[in-house]
Amino acid sequence: MISVPTSSAYHFFAYLLEKRDLLRQRDKLSDFDFPSEIIAGGSTSGFPDFVLKTNKSGRFNGGEFIELKETNSYSIASFNSTLPTVAKPVSVLTGPVRRALERSGENPYSLPLRNVFYLIRGRKRTRIANLSKTVLVGGSFFQTVPIDEVLTDAFGQVATDSAKPGADVSAIADNVSVQQRYFAASRRIPGSGFTVRFRVMGDTDPEANLLSTTKYPMIGDNTLTFLDHDSHLPKESQTTEQFKWRSVPPDIRNCPAFELLSIAIDDVAPNLKDVIKLSILRHPLNGPFFMAQAQI
Repeated sequence: MISVPTSSAYHFFAYLLEKRDLLRQRDKLSDFDFPSEIIAGGSTSGFPDFVLKTNKSGRFNGGEFIELKETNSYSIASFNSTLPTVAKPVSVLTGPVRRALERSGENPYSLPLRNVFYLIRGRKRTRIANLSKTVLVGGSFFQTVPIDEVLTDAFGQVATDSAKPGADVSAIADNVSVQQRYFAASRRIPGSGFTVRFRVMGDTDPEANLLSTTKYPMIGDNTLTFLDHDSHLPKESQTTEQFKWRSVPPDIRNCPAFELLSIAIDDVAPNLKDVIKLSILRHPLNGPFFMAQAQI
């Protein structure tokens, strides 16, 4: 009997590590040889690109949504299909994606809320060489304030900017809960020959542009990096030192993210620990992130 491999974002990163050289060679990120054995389905035209398989037992739930993003610069492309969040409900999946999961033996509703990870590749061409940065990152790197709060506040700013002189719009945020699905719904206007559907897009704030060499120098050129928020990391630590696996300090070794990555790498290829360096990355808006990185 062939055992089903354990699936998680941590395992996904370990599989990327195995073939990390291809991340510089593939013209399109979507052409990378992704680990089909842990992918249950996905979409080529909407969110997400991949849905990882769920696990029936063990430390990992699996089932994460993976969204690919790439750009020919060190700026992150706009979020067009859906705003970045820590987690999203299965209800955001289209019917075809849910049916694809069912055909693969998955029950989409066994895990109603799924964590979201973004695989981001930025490329930069210089006279000397072609450079790239690839980062697998949890959605909390971008969602530092609840989405409903962000949209409601933004809606209030629109109302303020467009209000007639003397109009009081101060109560809008208190009486309106703006959610993305309200924008996505088509609005029929009596007498109009077309319906109206507003579109919400998100652009990365400079403080969260993890490809920026100025803001995040620890994410170097020609590297593959994994970032996940871990509240167990010391909040006051200012270290930027990167440690080899066997010499990692207790602050990192004792956090859950380290343990989970250790298990995942042991499941995939234990020797990959030799190519990784570990550290703590300080996010100016959202505290400490567990960081694992390898040169490409």
